[in-house]
Amino acid sequence: MRRAALAALLLASAGCLPELPEGKKNPWAVTPPKAPTDIRKIPHTFSLSLTANRRADSVRMDALATGQVRTRGETVSSMKSWHAKLKLDAPAFAVRHSSAGVILFGTGLSPERDRRPDDVRSVLEQRPWTFSRKKGQDAVSLLAGLGIGVEDVRWVVLSSLEPEQAGMADAFPEATVVVSRREWEWRKGRLKPSDKGWALSPEALEAALGPRLMLVDLSDKPAFGPFENGLDLLSDGSLILVALPGRTPGTLGLWANLDEGPVLMTGSAAYVLDNYLDLALPVKGRFDDLEEYWRSLYCIRAAMKGVPRLVVVPGNDLSPLRLSGRKDVPVHTRK
Repeated sequence: MRRAALAALLLASAGCLPELPEGKKNPWAVTPPKAPTDIRKIPHTFSLSLTANRRADSVRMDALATGQVRTRGETVSSMKSWHAKLKLDAPAFAVRHSSAGVILFGTGLSPERDRRPDDVRSVLEQRPWTFSRKKGQDAVSLLAGLGIGVEDVRWVVLSSLEPEQAGMADAFPEATVVVSRREWEWRKGRLKPSDKGWALSPEALEAALGPRLMLVDLSDKPAFGPFENGLDLLSDGSLILVALPGRTPGTLGLWANLDEGPVLMTGSAAYVLDNYLDLALPVKGRFDDLEEYWRSLYCIRAAMKGVPRLVVVPGNDLSPLRLSGRKDVPVHTRK
C-alpha cells in the first residue's frame, strides 16, 4: 500500500515539479553516435518476394490501445520539447492468421497495478515514465469485444519484458509465449533481491508458463531485408521476427505481411516515429546500449526506404496507423 500511495503521489505531482531553467541544456540529453556504414542493402526483389513467399491464405490485424504512458517530450525524442507532457500509447496487436489462429504481439498493460509499477526514480529525476489505464482497457477485455477469448490466442510474442509489452504474458492459457533468449538472460542478470516474486520477472514467468515458454535465439538466423537476423515464426512467410537490440539487448520487432501490405511493429526498439524518421534519440536511461539502439533505428529507416508501402508502428505511438490510411488495421480502445 505504501508503494502504491507513494507512486500515486509522485504521479500526481509530476506536472508540478520544477522545469528546466530557460536555456539550460537537458542533463540527460544524448549525443548521437556516427552513422553506421554497414547496414545491409535491400535487394531490388525483396519487396516482391514478400508476397511471393507468403503461403498463408489470409493474415489480418487489429491494434489494441491498452493504456497510456505519461512522460515528458524530450524523454522519448530530442525533437520534442522538454516542457511537453505526453500521453503515449501502450498497444498490443492481434494478428488473425487463417491457419495458425490468433497471434498477439505484446500484451499491453495489465489491470493489476503491481505489474505496471511506476518508475519513481524517473519522476524525481524529471524523466517520468508512469502508466495509466481505464477499467476494461486491457487486452483481454478488448479482445473479448472482438469475439476473441483468451483460449483462442495461440501465440504471444513479446518484444521485451517491459511492463507495457508483457503485462499480461500469462493470461492466455493455450498460447506459446515467445521471448528472445538474449532478453531473458539479460533480465535474469538484472534481478535484485527486492524483485523476488514480481510477476514479470523471468523466475515468475517461467513458473507460470512452464513448457509454453519458448526462448528464441536469432543470432544464427538468416538476414531479412536490412535486418541482420530474422526468424520466420510460422514458416510460411507471414510473420517474421527481427532482432532490434538497443532499448534492451533482446528487443524483438515483428514484420507482418498482411493481406493489404506489410507492417513492421518495432516494439520496444522505438518509442515514437521521431526516433526512426528523424533519428531523434531519447534521453539517457531510456535505452540499454546507445550504439545498438542507433543501429536498429537505421535498420528501420532502411526498411522504409526499401519497401515504400511498409507502415512502421513504434512501441508507444499508434499515430502512423492512424495517419497511413490503412483501414485494414483498426485501432480499438475502450468505448
